[in-house]
Amino acid sequence: MRLAVIAPALSFAVACTTTTAPGLEPLSGTWALLSASSGVPPRTMSITQSGRTFAGNGEAMGVDVPISISISGTYGAGSAMSPPLVAMILSYGDGGGLTATFSGALSGDTLSGAVTYYGITNEPQSGTLSLVRR
Repeated sequence: MRLAVIAPALSFAVACTTTTAPGLEPLSGTWALLSASSGVPPRTMSITQSGRTFAGNGEAMGVDVPISISISGTYGAGSAMSPPLVAMILSYGDGGGLTATFSGALSGDTLSGAVTYYGITNEPQSGTLSLVRR
């Protein structure tokens, strides 16, 4: 009888957990540019995810030389009503203060969404960005 009472309570507690399960870190790995509108999109990114947060580095192409990128962000696991959501900040090294924010969704091995670049001109430059897992 005691087991019958504990089992439903335990299953409810597990169902209410909001963190990503260990080993289920869908952003970890190497990503490559699939498509982008104007701006300075990352050509490659290497990300390590730990739960809901991730960090990494990447590279974009400047006028004539590669630009290093430092990456950080958050991941929200999807549900029946929403795809997994990703928010990240891209900080460009040797880019004269260039930064970008990304807000998008993960679908299989593709990460797509909206990006806004700050520091290219006096006004923020908005566009789209899609990356694919290698």
